[in-house]
Amino acid sequence: MDSVLIIWHKQKSNPSLSSHQKFYLAKEIAHSYFSLDLYIEASEFYKKSANLLKETKAIDSDEQVKFYDEISHFYYSVSNNKGFRYYLLKVIEIQEENPRKFLKELTEAYDKLINNYLEYGDINNAKLYRSKLESLAVINELAPGNLHHKLWLTSLLYDLKITVAEKKIAASESIYNELKQYFFNLKSKRDYLVYYAEATNFYTEAIFKTGRNKEALDILDESIMLHKEMGNDLSLLNTYSYYSYLVRELKDYNTAHLTIDKAISLLTPNNFLDLSGLFTSKGIIYFNEKKFEKAVECFDKAHLLIKSIDNSNFHLLSYNIEISKKYFEIYKETGNEKLLQQSFNSYKYSVKQFLDFYENGFLNQLLAEFKNNITEGLLNIGMESKSNVSEIVEMIENIQSRFLWKNYLLNSRFDNAELVNELSQIKTLQLKLASISVLSADKNQTRLSKTQIKNQIELLEKKLIEKYPYYHNIFSPTFVLADFLAKMNTEILHFYVVNNSIFGVHLKSKNDIAIKKIGNTDEIKKKVAMLNEKLQEKTSLEYESKYLYKKFLKPFNLASPQITIVSNSFISKFPFEFLIDDKGDYVVEKYSINYAISLSLYEIQNKHKNRNNFRLAVFQPRYNNKTMPTLPFAEKEATYLQQKFESVLFSGKEASKKNFISNASNFSIYHLPMHAIIDDNEEDISRLLLDDEDFYFSDFYAQRFPLDLVVLSACETGVGKIVEGEGIMSLSRAFTHSGVASTVYSLWEIPDKQTFEIMQLFYDNLSKGFSKSEALQKAKIEYIKSCKAEKLRHPFYWSGFVLNGNPEALIEKKNDRAPYFLAIFIIPFGWLLFLKLRK
Repeated sequence: MDSVLIIWHKQKSNPSLSSHQKFYLAKEIAHSYFSLDLYIEASEFYKKSANLLKETKAIDSDEQVKFYDEISHFYYSVSNNKGFRYYLLKVIEIQEENPRKFLKELTEAYDKLINNYLEYGDINNAKLYRSKLESLAVINELAPGNLHHKLWLTSLLYDLKITVAEKKIAASESIYNELKQYFFNLKSKRDYLVYYAEATNFYTEAIFKTGRNKEALDILDESIMLHKEMGNDLSLLNTYSYYSYLVRELKDYNTAHLTIDKAISLLTPNNFLDLSGLFTSKGIIYFNEKKFEKAVECFDKAHLLIKSIDNSNFHLLSYNIEISKKYFEIYKETGNEKLLQQSFNSYKYSVKQFLDFYENGFLNQLLAEFKNNITEGLLNIGMESKSNVSEIVEMIENIQSRFLWKNYLLNSRFDNAELVNELSQIKTLQLKLASISVLSADKNQTRLSKTQIKNQIELLEKKLIEKYPYYHNIFSPTFVLADFLAKMNTEILHFYVVNNSIFGVHLKSKNDIAIKKIGNTDEIKKKVAMLNEKLQEKTSLEYESKYLYKKFLKPFNLASPQITIVSNSFISKFPFEFLIDDKGDYVVEKYSINYAISLSLYEIQNKHKNRNNFRLAVFQPRYNNKTMPTLPFAEKEATYLQQKFESVLFSGKEASKKNFISNASNFSIYHLPMHAIIDDNEEDISRLLLDDEDFYFSDFYAQRFPLDLVVLSACETGVGKIVEGEGIMSLSRAFTHSGVASTVYSLWEIPDKQTFEIMQLFYDNLSKGFSKSEALQKAKIEYIKSCKAEKLRHPFYWSGFVLNGNPEALIEKKNDRAPYFLAIFIIPFGWLLFLKLRK
């Protein structure tokens, strides 16, 4: 080892060493460090060897596969999920060029990758590679018997895991029975026991959650007996772990301890991953028995083991979140302040793990669950300890979805000649993604095709970060609360819906941040549902409006006339403007309100520099070739804007998809008085109805609209399907993805005449230099005051349009005092001139 390191350190001064030789040298050093369990040093040299591999062309595909497989195995051993998957995909990329040659290896690689995607919660990718595994079936027919069995059992196992993840219990039962029957028909079961064991563990946990307790335990008993006969300790300890979990849930703590201890006895002391999980489980048993000191001892051991691994995968992250939660619960039971700090430190480490684990894409159900649990834990700590509040808010913001944040950055203001070629490749793939028909009859194939293209985009982004490390913050941005608060010119209320509770965070300044618990999620949801029902019926909303005011606004000491409401949950589905305060006044009469999806995205949107002009384009379809009627007041809206602000009107055939896309850089505002179709189940089917082709939700992901403002003067453009962790899949969100700094959109189907009246008032106020939020506030107040019919003053008619994003004025406000200042200057000057002439 010393000799090799001497050669390595001298290689910089030895020009005779080729990249090829340097690669093998670095790889050998990395391998040696790995074998000595010196993981930090091994990681450094594996990175060096991977970089050297790019420089040399002399390494054949077999050697590349061998190296990438070794480095993926290294990252798996140190629980580095991102590194493991990245290099495993490189292995697969080479093997897929010759699947016959690499049949066994490719089967194993698909096996690892499917399992990894399932642990990450990415069911779509798990299905994609399950379909690839199935495509090996033709070659499988020519495969030797043992490989044939592995392929078949692997396929069944992942069908089972996918159906369990999708909570399709009946389908899971059928697949499990098929796999079990196949396994018991094998002559040599020992070689395939791992497939049966893993399937049994997954299946029994699934049926246990449906109440089939005895059946689940009986199946696990049978599995344990078989393991003892065959002497497979690794599979046996996993089965013991599952058994302990089930009996713990049934409050049979003695049996739970007994089986956990048996599992621990089967482990070697250096198996930190499994030990951390078993000590976490044992700690939970003690916690349930209210033996808090023993529980803390176990949690301390588990937490130290997790930190010593210093990476993250699904298991380590879930263990540490549970430990963090239990520290806090024990603090609440005992009042031990030390445990509150331990809980905070442990959650802080969970944030690090989450960021190591999360890959900056769309949050899936599992990631959203992790995010919610960490968020709830940190907010609970923030309510107990004021000293860590700023750090808590910053950590919470950094584990929110980065999908929209990242793409807004790319589409709004990121324009670098150095990256034109690479970004154009991504844009080409995005166009290809958008071109896949959302109305295809084969939904499954459509989903697989989209997933494959998304993977290619993700791979290109990773290559970009490798090539230009200084652009890492574009593809993996970080939110710094202090920077945000230093530039904040509004009060912010951020509402978090986590598990069964809603929390509110009030941001006034760096030293003035308050966290409060708003209430129970289900209870508030019922009130919101009742309010929406009455809203559509146009009956009195007073009771519900006052109730929600007392829940969401009254607890906070609001001093500014401008408020930003941040939420990406069902809270975004009602406007705060029609809430009624203790004096009986609408909130809109006191506050101008704008909305945001996250603090991080809002910060970037506020950095958008408005063009300080009023270049307005109006797209007004006539629907001559469609069954949709022309909106009666849409033409009046268009005519008014054209006459008053010299807007450019794209009407009839001119209101085409081509013009819609190609003119975005020529204008600062798009005004869209048109129909929209919103699908609450399939967001990709949601669309704006233009005169020729419809503009689908998915189309936005391939476009760049760096506009100051888009006004969606159409029906329900701010509603859509709620995706856990991502928010409402609305057309407004789609425009934000494309780089639009702010949108005005509707939360329900507002009558055409009232839409026209409010839009007139809104644009008049904008043209006077008011901020977008003030312009909309004033428009609503003016509408209420000028409306003569009492029934038309109902919030249904005026409160449905809301502003999301940058609230700043589009043009500089006219100085109304200028004539007075001018008079003060001219009158004395004129008097002096008069006296001079008189002389």
